[in-house]
Amino acid sequence: MFKLLIAEDVRTVREALVRMIPWEKLGIELLGAAENGADALAWLDREEPDLLLTDIGMPRMNGLELIAEARLRKPDIRCIILSGLNEFEHARQAVKLQVLDYVLKPIDPVEIERVLAHVVEALRREREERQGVAFAVQAAKEKLPNVLESLPPGEWSGSLKKKKLVEQAIQVVKEEFTRRDLVLSDVAASVGVSYKYLNLLFKEVTGMTINHAVIKLRMEEAARLLKDPSIKIYEICDRLGYTDQDHFRESFKKQFNLTPTEYRNKFL
Repeated sequence: MFKLLIAEDVRTVREALVRMIPWEKLGIELLGAAENGADALAWLDREEPDLLLTDIGMPRMNGLELIAEARLRKPDIRCIILSGLNEFEHARQAVKLQVLDYVLKPIDPVEIERVLAHVVEALRREREERQGVAFAVQAAKEKLPNVLESLPPGEWSGSLKKKKLVEQAIQVVKEEFTRRDLVLSDVAASVGVSYKYLNLLFKEVTGMTINHAVIKLRMEEAARLLKDPSIKIYEICDRLGYTDQDHFRESFKKQFNLTPTEYRNKFL
């Protein structure tokens, strides 16, 4: 079974999706249905969904922002957009965020089932391929237990090489952390490794995920800018890649235990 999370702000649509789609028949476990992007993101911190079905136009955090944040947290999550906003710019951004499909409202259960069946089949094939590779690697280890000893030192994945890769990733994050559409795959591509490997390596070396590093940098920059009363809070929000001030406020308070306004008042 593959786990799926829904993000949809319209209650009637949200409830229809929960009731009308035969999730178990499709091989899907429905984790739940969030009523906005921010709630869906909180759900992602608690669960490990394989799929995200999300509307675009939602309060607090729109669907494209949610997808970008979700991919930072879980790079291999598969995303499908459900929306009545049939606009080129949204479709273009969706392609950049590697969205699998784009289903238009009003919802058509048959169309949604077709899309999900296709996605589940692709995920099933990938899972089988990964298992096959894992079995092959294990078999090779059993047959050649000393294979690493036969490799020259230059081919070992030692701590120095790991540290170098992480340093390069940190530099990219420092240069790009204000980008609204920044995703983990962009950082990984810049250092020439897979995003899954880079995230694991980043956490191993720094003790935090790349997503947490991006948020930390954004909040530290926000704190610096808040000390200047001539810069409006909504301007700071925009500079740091946030389109929703509530989401920005929640992230800031989580980091500093104060809202942006409370933090600014300390320096007035």
